[in-house]
Amino acid sequence: MPSLSFDPAAHFYDATRGYPADVALKIAHAIDGAAQGTVQTTYLEVGVGTGRIALPLASLGRIYTGVDISEKMLAQLETKLLAAGWQEGASLEHAWGSLPDEQPALHPSVQRFVKSQAQTQSSSSLRLVVSNIEQLPFVDHSFDAVVAVHIFHLIDKWERALQEVVRVLRPGGRLLQCWDTYDASAIGEVVNAHWRSLVQDLGGSTSRPGVSTHTVKHWLKERGFQTQDELVLTWSQQVIPRQAIDYIAQRYWSSSWQLPDAIFTASVERLWAWAHKYFGSQIDVAQTQERHFFISTTQL
Repeated sequence: MPSLSFDPAAHFYDATRGYPADVALKIAHAIDGAAQGTVQTTYLEVGVGTGRIALPLASLGRIYTGVDISEKMLAQLETKLLAAGWQEGASLEHAWGSLPDEQPALHPSVQRFVKSQAQTQSSSSLRLVVSNIEQLPFVDHSFDAVVAVHIFHLIDKWERALQEVVRVLRPGGRLLQCWDTYDASAIGEVVNAHWRSLVQDLGGSTSRPGVSTHTVKHWLKERGFQTQDELVLTWSQQVIPRQAIDYIAQRYWSSSWQLPDAIFTASVERLWAWAHKYFGSQIDVAQTQERHFFISTTQL
């Protein structure tokens, strides 16, 4: 099963997976704290996407690099950067390989942005690189921290990707795996769990090409690296049952992208029938549920 590009999700990614502005800023500070970030800290985010993590974190006055295979996701991030007052960097005209951490033998597409931070009397930089995580175009020991949010379950050659992450981290650097969850009783989780069972009953599978965070941590432990998990933030949000079902029906979740159309269509029909019975008159009533953000820190 090939690794998944999020090109199909670029136009709705932030609406379905984004964070409220205040939550995004708190997450940025939590990640920066876990990395022991300073104005000299060099960050790499693998699978940077539309920048829901990168933009607020880089805006703290950090040296940030994001890589992704999806040019459409990066285009969304570029639009947000320009809208937020970022400027194309002075080094934009420099060819790839002009910076010491860039492997000159490789020739990825790159964009460079900068923004002055008056409150910290420093500047933020954000370099966006179109690259496969399985072959990062950077020299060994280039970064102080690598950020990975909901990414390894999408990568076919996930072990190769992890080897690359370890390679580009400096000795003593930190891999920060991050993820967010809902309680099992949350509306979205109930709906998704039932839909997955329907798909399985129809002979389909919602599996993706990569592995869970647990497997990644086991891989790191086998190589002598210890990880520490921390719940850093909990917040509440409103979810409407009909909307949760609609997100599945419109194939917003990557777990549906590789399903045969016949199985997917049948599963959605059954899901709607179940939902009307299960939720009844409450199907259009918003319910409050808690969302949690975790950081798993591995120091090399």
